[in-house]
Amino acid sequence: MNYLKWAIFIFLTFLVQTQLSIFNTSLNLAVVLAYSFALKSLPRSQEAGYFGSRAEIKSTVFGAGIGLLEDILAGSIIGPGFFSKGLIGFISVVAFTEVVFKWTPFLGVIAMIILTVIDGIIVTGLRFIFTNININMIDTLKTIFIHAIVNIPFGIIFKPSGFKLTD
Repeated sequence: MNYLKWAIFIFLTFLVQTQLSIFNTSLNLAVVLAYSFALKSLPRSQEAGYFGSRAEIKSTVFGAGIGLLEDILAGSIIGPGFFSKGLIGFISVVAFTEVVFKWTPFLGVIAMIILTVIDGIIVTGLRFIFTNININMIDTLKTIFIHAIVNIPFGIIFKPSGFKLTD
């Protein structure tokens, strides 16, 4: 059932991402999907250990899979989305293991902005390096800014499993 739920989320994410745009800029909801999966896979108890848990591996593989699917659907080179979404899955788990940060709504917003900007820089940078395309920096920065603004509410909405605001 859990696999079916995430498969439906992936399908709906890419459907919404391809059908909606804001200011003639497509959405980047794949970052939100990798982030939310990472938060849901965080260890619920401290006994599992902070590092070396299966949560990092699962989140990295899930993010990389989403990135690979995004690269295939984009019709560009394979790799930029694969790398960036895998990195987002890994960073999201490591950042909120309570060794680095304890999740709060404010840190969720900051993390979502930073992860969206990192994704935009990695994908654009790798495509620039490996395909020799010309990139208008102003349009690229505008697009990354719009992606970050649109993804802000998801930093508040998605929280780790078992999180209580009074913790």
